[in-house]
Parts: sequence; structure tokens; C-alpha cells
Amino acid sequence: MKQVYILLSRTETVPSRMIHKATGGTFTHASLSLTPATDRFYSYARRRLHNPFRAGLLIENIHTFVFAKYPDCHCSLFSLDVSEEAFDRMQRCVTHYLDNYKRAKYNFLGVVPLRLGIRFPRKYRLTCSQFVAIVLAASGEVYLPKDPYRMLPNDFLKLSKLQKIYDGPLKDCTIPRGCKTENTVE
Repeated sequence: MKQVYILLSRTETVPSRMIHKATGGTFTHASLSLTPATDRFYSYARRRLHNPFRAGLLIENIHTFVFAKYPDCHCSLFSLDVSEEAFDRMQRCVTHYLDNYKRAKYNFLGVVPLRLGIRFPRKYRLTCSQFVAIVLAASGEVYLPKDPYRMLPNDFLKLSKLQKIYDGPLKDCTIPRGCKTENTVE
């Protein structure tokens, strides 16, 4: 078995406050890591610190960039056990999106349909929760509570095998030593 990690968070950025107001959920952002480290989470978010409209796929470090501006924001970190085969499928999915980095943009047009629960897929244009859901679905083992294109950050809390490993301020978030460390991403 291998472990993947899901980080749910809510900063006080303007987009985060707008998402919170629209959804009412505790969390407004979802990220996924294939390694037990806090410096390599994959997600869709802003690529420029002061410009939320330049957004798309990126690799996040929870102690730098936007997260560094909000070290006291609330977050929860979860682990999810998957088989080696499922992990390999997820890794291939992430690699596919990384290989298409220039086309991997944030799905601004899909935010309203997403909020209304309407499926509105756009190839390579995703929200953070859609991206995480698509990668989890690619595993073939993780059963989502909704279609990946309708997932919101709080929907990940409904995953049956999710194990909470941290809850608190982002600045103190770490992956405990007891978590599996053999995961590698090439």
C-alpha cells in the first residue's frame, strides 16, 4: 500500500473569501501530494502572487508563496491508502497534467456551474477540487461522492477511507513520521 495526501485549506485571500461566501464550506482550496512532504502539493491556483487571474496547475509548498502570507489559516491534512497500481495510475495522471502545464489553466468559466452543481468539463481547465478529484478518480480505487467536475473542497471530507493526520494552523502542518515514506514521484 501507498499513501497520498489531501490538504484542505482556507486562506483569507479575496478569491478564498468569495468561494467561502458562495459555498459556505469550511475549506476553499484542495491540494494533493503523492509524497509525504509539505513542499510538493499539486493543485490549480494562482501562479502570480498578486494576480489571482493568472492561475492554473502548480506545485505548492505550504510554507511559501500565498500560503506564507497566511500561516495561521486553518487547514486539515488527510492521508488515503491506495494500492501500488492505483498510485501508479495517479502518478501518471499528475504527470500528464504537468506535461501539459501551458494548457492547464484555472476554470474561471466553470466556477458558477460548479457552484450550481452543474457538470461543466473543460479539458485542462479545472478548479483545484476538480483536479484533485480527477487524479483520485484515475486511481480506479477511490470512489468520489460526486462526479469529479462537481466536487468542491469540502466534498473530500466524505471520502470513506480518509484519515485525518493534522488539523490546525497551516504554519504547524507537517506529515508525521509514521506516515509511509516510500512514495516517490519522478
